[in-house]
Amino acid sequence: MIARVPFIPQLDARSGAQPSRVWAIVPTGDAPPVPRRSHHRTRRHGPARRPRGLVSAPTPLVRCTLERASQLAPAGQMITVMTRRRAQAWERELAALPPGPRVVQPVYRGRAAEILLPLMKIVRQDPAATVIVLPAGQRLDHDARFLRYVGRAVWAVAMRPDVPLVVGAQPDAPAAEGWIEPGAPVEGLESLGVRTVRRFIDAASPVERRRLFEVSALVSTSIFVARADTLLSLAGRALPEVREALEPLEDAFDRPEEPLLCEAIYECMPQVGLGPLQRAPELAVLALPDVVWRTPEAESLQLLAS
Repeated sequence: MIARVPFIPQLDARSGAQPSRVWAIVPTGDAPPVPRRSHHRTRRHGPARRPRGLVSAPTPLVRCTLERASQLAPAGQMITVMTRRRAQAWERELAALPPGPRVVQPVYRGRAAEILLPLMKIVRQDPAATVIVLPAGQRLDHDARFLRYVGRAVWAVAMRPDVPLVVGAQPDAPAAEGWIEPGAPVEGLESLGVRTVRRFIDAASPVERRRLFEVSALVSTSIFVARADTLLSLAGRALPEVREALEPLEDAFDRPEEPLLCEAIYECMPQVGLGPLQRAPELAVLALPDVVWRTPEAESLQLLAS
């Protein structure tokens, strides 16, 4: 039996009822949108096999994420973040979508800077905006359900701007890290299914992973939905070294000196991931109960078997 997501007009991402102050940030990492072949030796005889050693998400996954983001935010409010060396390749992927702003980093310094830089730009323009962070190459099925749940998260943030959300999903196999055990419902958001986080679990043993999988615990999708200034404040506490490194850019946004200052800042910026932000105790979680998260481990096994 297929579970149904209750239709709530205000939350339907396709209904045109999305608030005009919603922004989407799509961090692309430092991988090309099209997978590269590995340099491993391939078999000379026998049936043809799929190349191994893919280093980035397949193009359909990337394109799906970009299309989802373009449906979740109004035209011109989807910020794609890329590195200079990958910018041309990503522009080809973006050509079919409505035009929107780009943030081109001089070099890659980790997911933290990739999210904080466009977030700072949004806060400078509209601190009360709602931001959806949707990393490229999301391994999630069921587009319509996914979009409706994210619309629900947007509505939750409108009701409780002080509550930043991370989206959790049930994996298709026992994941190695990123587990979330939901806690009690968040006051005022009970009807939307938003819950506190009882605990985050990264260093789970194989036995613990199996237990979490069997009790239908969630894994983080690294998708955040929050009011812009709330998320920036939270990131400043969780990732102070990155926030402080980027701070001098705030007064230079859209000015002639911005590119040179950005070059200088990225030259000495630490490379930092999102771990501290994803485990921030202030986060609440919105589950995708009938949208499956495909783990990298399961995908690797599928590639090897094909």
